[in-house]
Amino acid sequence: MRRTAWILLLLGLAGAATWWVYEKQKHEVIELRVPGELAPLYVKVAREQGIPWEALAAMDEVEHRYRKTDQASIERQARRLKEALDGEKPNEDNIADAWEKMYSKAKAERMKHIMEAYMWQAASMADGSGFPFRAEDRKHVSYEDTWGASRTYGGKRQHEGTDIMAPKGTPVVSVSDGEVVRKGWNRLGGWRLMIRDEHHPQMHYYYAHLSKYADGVEEGEKVKRGQVIGYVGDTGYGPEGTTGKFPPHLHFGLYVSEGLLPYPWKPVNPYALLRVWEDQAEARARE
Repeated sequence: MRRTAWILLLLGLAGAATWWVYEKQKHEVIELRVPGELAPLYVKVAREQGIPWEALAAMDEVEHRYRKTDQASIERQARRLKEALDGEKPNEDNIADAWEKMYSKAKAERMKHIMEAYMWQAASMADGSGFPFRAEDRKHVSYEDTWGASRTYGGKRQHEGTDIMAPKGTPVVSVSDGEVVRKGWNRLGGWRLMIRDEHHPQMHYYYAHLSKYADGVEEGEKVKRGQVIGYVGDTGYGPEGTTGKFPPHLHFGLYVSEGLLPYPWKPVNPYALLRVWEDQAEARARE
């Protein structure tokens, strides 16, 4: 009995320590509201001006919800913030301090909240992650922001991702280095994969409706950015093997955990990331 009590005590302490660590590094996951067409501009200006894109987006989101925003206006915001920083190298703390001088306390706090959330949940937007299709196949794909569109199969629900239309059998590539954490049939997603980003482990990418998997892609195995992981299909919306319920396409989803533990995770609109990754892929192809 005494040994059992000690084991239970140690397990309890370990659980409490795990929970404490989780709470200390927990980040709130919020809706990513950056318009897809503006996302590449924020990343471009951020790279040129040395200001985090998340800070520039937070300013525009709070000030005017991205109305009348273009590259020139984003550049003006970057210059304003750089002036307020007075030569300091930007970081989360001094940017927040600068905002308190530029705006009301309420606005500054909202901007800080948004900036920190975007730094966590869209961390791969500007770090060289790839588009889920190869250069030679991109001319055959099309997509728009389908986040939140209504769906009825399996009950009334909202769409949690971006549908990328492509011919059946088009190779799908991993957008990041990572680990396959889920593989197999899903009633809604058909043949699907969930890959955890190696460099941003709070981020998980979901590839659904595949016609088949690439050889060697197995649960627990590592994949590299740009590696073929499967092929576009029209599987799902029924028991295993169901096909033909909709036009062939890749459903691409993004799920982000609040901490470095894999669960729980929340869906985040991936459209802005896709627009940035596509823009960067096209730029690399031109080099």
